[in-house]
Amino acid sequence: MKKIKMLQRKTNYFSLAAGFVLTILVLFSFHSEAQITIDQSDMPSPGDTIRKSTALNTDLYDFSETGANYTWDYSDLQPLIQTVDTFVKVTETPIVYWPFFILSSNMASPMADSPFPQIPLTDVFSFYNNTNSGFSDVGFAATVSGIPLPFKYDNGDVLYDFPMNYGNVDSSHSGFDFGVPGIGYILVDRNRVNTIDGWGNLTTPYGTFEVLRLKSEVHEYDSLYLDTLGIGMPINLDYIEYKWLAKGQKIPLLIATDNLFGMVVEYVDSIRDLSSDIQEEIHLIDKGLQLFPNPAKDKLTLDFFLEKAGSIKISIVGIDGVLMATYNEYQAQTGNVNILLNLKSLGLTSGKYIVNVVTPKKSISGILIFHQTN
Repeated sequence: MKKIKMLQRKTNYFSLAAGFVLTILVLFSFHSEAQITIDQSDMPSPGDTIRKSTALNTDLYDFSETGANYTWDYSDLQPLIQTVDTFVKVTETPIVYWPFFILSSNMASPMADSPFPQIPLTDVFSFYNNTNSGFSDVGFAATVSGIPLPFKYDNGDVLYDFPMNYGNVDSSHSGFDFGVPGIGYILVDRNRVNTIDGWGNLTTPYGTFEVLRLKSEVHEYDSLYLDTLGIGMPINLDYIEYKWLAKGQKIPLLIATDNLFGMVVEYVDSIRDLSSDIQEEIHLIDKGLQLFPNPAKDKLTLDFFLEKAGSIKISIVGIDGVLMATYNEYQAQTGNVNILLNLKSLGLTSGKYIVNVVTPKKSISGILIFHQTN
């Protein structure tokens, strides 16, 4: 009888121990699957090239949706144009930029378009610093009329604070002011708040990945004064960047930028044949917005249905996300709305542009094919 009791005790102890170990293993397994951690090793390095597609939000995805163990399915995104992000050493940029950035950054990336369309900038490079503590935008440099202009932030704009884990919150303040006699004056003041508000699985046309979701709320004040025109242009920018990051992918797999002028969507992609007929490209237009004529030369008519009376904001954005033009707010009543825009004075070059319309209930977008005339 004593032996039986001893055996029972041992069996009970073993069951308790086994249950405890099993619980720990299950919890550990859940934690390991629960989320990834993003750090310095997941960022780009000099020599990296990453292909991206820009897409329209034709299915009216709500990119703000998020949560723990969340599934984001954006597999129906339609690519419009492709670009390649290239990262180089600081010493591979023009030598006149080195004194300003070689001690504060460890890589650079050429920019295809000027961040200030009103100024004819060339040799434009963004500079970044990747360290154990974070990945920061240090500033950019450009050349205008043969003069090198270093736009270096007083403090780096911290894009990612390492290590990145679900629930993390951080903030940074960056900016610069720079003037050149006879050319003008530029001021940028930016506040960024980053919140890692989700983890789970992301699906795009490129594939499915385990990701962290980062929400960046940015308040920015820009001021541009051109001596040649004798006018200043103060701009208040409030926008939200939604980013999905995965291990070893160098840049976010998907970025959706939401501002007053609509949504710009970019995602990492493979090489695609986008040499379709112009008419096929026009069919990618949001079903809620009709643009005609399209292609257009000097005038463009917008036709859409307004579900709720109120203010309408219209903007034209380059495929790369650069704001090209905004129009005065329109007031309209519920029903079919028809608006005529004058494109001739915008200084657009031939190519594709995104027309964004923000209504009281939603944002709609369409692709404009513009043909420049002399």
